[in-house]
Amino acid sequence: MRLLFLSSELPHPADSGGTIKTASILGYLKGRHHVDLLCFRRRPLTDEQARWCQATGGVETVPLNRGRTPIGLLGSYLRGIPLSIERNRSRRMVELVSGRLRDGGYDAVVVDGWLMAQYLQPGFSGLALLHEHNAEHVMWRRQAQRERNPLVKALIRLEYRRVRRYEAAILPRFEVVFAVSGADRQALIDLGADPERLRVLPNLPDPSLLERPPLSFAAAEPVILYFGTLSWPPNQEGIQYFLGSVFPLVREKVPEVRFVVAGKCASPALRRLASQTAGVDFLGPVEDAEPLYRRARLFVEASRTGGGTRLKVLNALARGLPVVATPEGAEGLDTVPGEHLLVADDAESMAEAVGRLMADDGLWRALSENGRALVRSRYLAQVAYGPLDEVLSGAGATA
Repeated sequence: MRLLFLSSELPHPADSGGTIKTASILGYLKGRHHVDLLCFRRRPLTDEQARWCQATGGVETVPLNRGRTPIGLLGSYLRGIPLSIERNRSRRMVELVSGRLRDGGYDAVVVDGWLMAQYLQPGFSGLALLHEHNAEHVMWRRQAQRERNPLVKALIRLEYRRVRRYEAAILPRFEVVFAVSGADRQALIDLGADPERLRVLPNLPDPSLLERPPLSFAAAEPVILYFGTLSWPPNQEGIQYFLGSVFPLVREKVPEVRFVVAGKCASPALRRLASQTAGVDFLGPVEDAEPLYRRARLFVEASRTGGGTRLKVLNALARGLPVVATPEGAEGLDTVPGEHLLVADDAESMAEAVGRLMADDGLWRALSENGRALVRSRYLAQVAYGPLDEVLSGAGATA
């Protein structure tokens, strides 16, 4: 089957939640079908990226690097589209996609993310699929609810309404829409999507983490680990909340505890906050997280905004590192609180959960083993991507 795959990012290197999911789906499809990839490049390709494109085959990139500017915001209002859509608008991509669909003989188009839906023009006779990395309007609504500055809050609420209208308008263009979780699927149904056209295609952890030997409670230090993309606002907000409201309570219980923060693209403000907080080790970008997993007693996900599911939580579960998360941090995952991870909805209960995992070997071991078992049963591609195979098989694909 011939597929055209549209992505807003070159999925190499796959070093963020979005690019990891894109690379996962793309690799899975390429193992079963002929797939051509059209995507944006935000900066000149590195030598490594150029080699990846050549080795992968069928990859064509379009330059685009439009930042957030007042002119861009004005243009989005004039065109009646969200700012993110305006920032990803490209005449060259329109021409390229139109030409490919006219001449390429594609059986299906896989649109990876709402940003690329604008490039699927009416008239395509094949199967049109949309993969939603998040229910975007939910993320904007939560951000507006958390914002305290009245002016900023009003602007975010306005953008939320624009995102909600746009997202609702694009969903009917696709025969099938894939959400990342049951919660996101329900959010799209509430937005007006046809339930019969909605499937779930979950985020998946790095499968190689399951092949590594079990971690050891005794060998770990009194360390709390956070490892993620630090430029993403929900991640920043979660770290700030943990540092300001939870970590001081943890240190009262466990004075020797350390909070290790690792990840790329941290803002100067986040770096300053980490450096000014006692007991915090800020590492920045890390190539190999294995030493961090081995050193830590637990992983924490304290975000209270955002959407979709947290890949970093799935990776920690796959590695066997117990997790303490907010309800939002565990949202959308097929986990049972107390069986696969601990969930806490306020600072006091989160600090208590962290303290329990610091001291309770039996609880730690149970969560470690149960988390890995869950990933093996639910979050491997051959299981989780079954709905994708079913949809394509129904259109004449051969799996």
